[in-house]
Amino acid sequence: MFFLKYNYDLPLIPIVLPWKNSKGKSLNLLQAYRSRFFTYNFLIIIWVIWYFLGDMSSTNCITPQEKIGCSAAIWHNNIKNPIQYFISFFTSPFFYNSSQHIRFTTITFLIFVQSFEAKVGTKNIILVFFTIIISIGLLGGIVSNVGFYLFPESNTFSNMLERNWMGASSGFMGIIGSMSHLSKFKFVLPGGVILFESWNYFINEISLTISVTHIISCLFGYFLGKHLLKQKSVDNLKEVTPSG
Repeated sequence: MFFLKYNYDLPLIPIVLPWKNSKGKSLNLLQAYRSRFFTYNFLIIIWVIWYFLGDMSSTNCITPQEKIGCSAAIWHNNIKNPIQYFISFFTSPFFYNSSQHIRFTTITFLIFVQSFEAKVGTKNIILVFFTIIISIGLLGGIVSNVGFYLFPESNTFSNMLERNWMGASSGFMGIIGSMSHLSKFKFVLPGGVILFESWNYFINEISLTISVTHIISCLFGYFLGKHLLKQKSVDNLKEVTPSG
């Protein structure tokens, strides 16, 4: 089974400290910033937006701030307007509906996303991040619209269409899945996501749709990461050590 493959030369959890490169060498402040260009700029942007606009809403678009967030979010009803729908895949990750939401994203980026960027480089992590968001967004749009057409009385599908979707959770869950190929035991990170989402649903009482979406994102990321890294050995992974 693919989740049971292992390589003893790899770490169990492939975390890189933010001030070091993929080989463990310490970097100065500018080098660290340049080696995680996507991670740190993404965090700066989302916090600036949240500072000035505050919490967005998943259902209401009343205040001027909420209208901005609603226009940037993914609405699965907009699948009938392909251009607007596609653009929302690139704008929705920058808006958040609660302080807990943006803090969870920040912690995940500082632990996992910057580690993966240090290993594979900025271009590759942007590729994984937005490919996952686009894939999950399209899947959600198809499932919700087709499901509602077939089962119009189902609350699950109607709720998916009546609310919007924002934040970077699908993207970074996909990155965690991709990182599985940098671990000696490939099941550790996907298993951790499944356990976390089980807690998220049964204890934290988050929406089942959201937990399932996170797990699917992780699995998508696993297979995308396998393709991305299949021609790279661990020793030949890009070492992001900027000059200067």
